[in-house]
Order: sequence, then C-alpha cells, then structure tokens
Amino acid sequence: MTESGRVVCGRRLCPTCGRPTARCYCSLVIRIPSKVRLVIWQHPSEENHPKGTASLLHACLPNSQLVVSEQLNREVLLKQVGLSREVQPVLLFPSDNHQPKPVSNQESPAALLALDGTWRKARKLLYLNPWLLELPRLSLDDLDTQVTGNYRVRKAEKPGQLSTLESCCMALAQMEQNTGKFDPILTAFEAYMQQLEQFRPNHGT
Repeated sequence: MTESGRVVCGRRLCPTCGRPTARCYCSLVIRIPSKVRLVIWQHPSEENHPKGTASLLHACLPNSQLVVSEQLNREVLLKQVGLSREVQPVLLFPSDNHQPKPVSNQESPAALLALDGTWRKARKLLYLNPWLLELPRLSLDDLDTQVTGNYRVRKAEKPGQLSTLESCCMALAQMEQNTGKFDPILTAFEAYMQQLEQFRPNHGT
C-alpha cells in the first residue's frame, strides 16, 4: 500500500478506510467521545459491504469496538473489546416475544452492544448466540426520539427503519441523557448518503 492507496481491479482504494476513493468517507469523520462503550458486532457478510454504516460510526467514536464474527461466547467477546467479565452490556435490538431484563433509568450501562447486518443476519447472530437473549435490552421503540430513518441507499425491511449508525447514535444519546451530542455524526452520515447517491460506477474512482 502506498500513501495514495493501492489499486484493486482498476480502482484506487483509500489507505485509511479501504474503500474506493469515490466512496471514501474519511473527510467526513468527526470524532466524538462517548461515556458508554459501543461494541458493534458485525455479521461477516456485512464487513465489505459498500453501503454499510458501521465502519463510519466506528471511525467517529473513539470509545467503540468493531467485531466481525458469526458466533462468539460472552467471555471471548468481552475480552476482544477490552471489557471486564463483570460488565453486563445492554443489547440494542427490537422488542419481541422474549422478555429480557429491563434497563433501569437509574443505571449507567458501561457498554452498548449493537448487531450490524441485514435484519435477517442480525436475527441470525441473536439466535446463534443465545446468551445474547439474557442481556438487558434496549429497543428503539423505547427511545425518546422522533427521528426517522434516512438510510436511502439501501432497502429496509420496513419503512422508517434506521441504519446501524442512526440507531446507535439515538441509543447513546438516550443512555447518556445528552440529546444532540451525536448529531454531528448524523450530519456526516447524511453527507455520506449524498455522496453515495451521486456515485456512478463509470465515473472517476
């Protein structure tokens, strides 16, 4: 790799984010420290997806870890992300028939765990790793926010669904009780959406 980035299949890649230069988001990254550690558990099928949002989110949050795997036990995951075995992460996932331990407003969770992938892949992570079902869970339905999804470049399962980046920003703001703290990341996300919409495969990359 050179300073200008390596070339793969005729496309020059950014040496920092590893994406084709036309899809590079490095100029949009704004680093915001969070009190709550964010752990993004990414399904392997999402790792190199050109329209994924987890890598941009990870670049913007110094207090975050990105793990790529389909199956991990609790101890291995916590060790990989540098959390003690005593930490009980809060799982960011929609409500379902399962009744997880509720998250008390009086608690200050040390970590938020988000599953990154299509809804089908995220559910697969959940059920391949049944220990996740025992974690306290935070659903976007429980958040005090009126924000609607702005993830226009990828088909959602249902109207109004949020991307990983959007949902994590909303959850972290709620957990830290700091409305608007992560809005600059959402602004960067919007700029990246505009960038992807303007991208054409036959134009300069």
